[in-house]
Amino acid sequence: MNRTHLEGAAEKLTAQRGYTFYTGPEGDMGHTVRNYPAAWLAPPELHAVEGRTHGRATYDMTLHLLRPGARISPAERRTALAEMETQMLEIFAELSLYERILAVEGLSVRPRSFSLTPHGEISQTATARIVTWF
Repeated sequence: MNRTHLEGAAEKLTAQRGYTFYTGPEGDMGHTVRNYPAAWLAPPELHAVEGRTHGRATYDMTLHLLRPGARISPAERRTALAEMETQMLEIFAELSLYERILAVEGLSVRPRSFSLTPHGEISQTATARIVTWF
């Protein structure tokens, strides 16, 4: 249930910012993403569980934001990456306010130096540890 809640929250928060949401193994990204801007959520990885019937579940979460980038200037690329970084920070800040989410820890956001699909997009990748309760 916590995994479903995390995926639903990520979908809602990225859609609010105009991204088409996808989720699945990262290896599927190249042949699945068709619309840009796109958000790709790798399956959250259950990292730790504390408690039996109630307690905490901690997930490692990776989210990619992708925009068309094959024919943009270096200045446009820098501007787009800065906007995407700001959006990532907003997404994870809002995620921390969701029901069932206790904390977002160890957030890291970095631009990718290579395209994740054959479409030549630019992207930002965020990883974080998400502490939830059940």
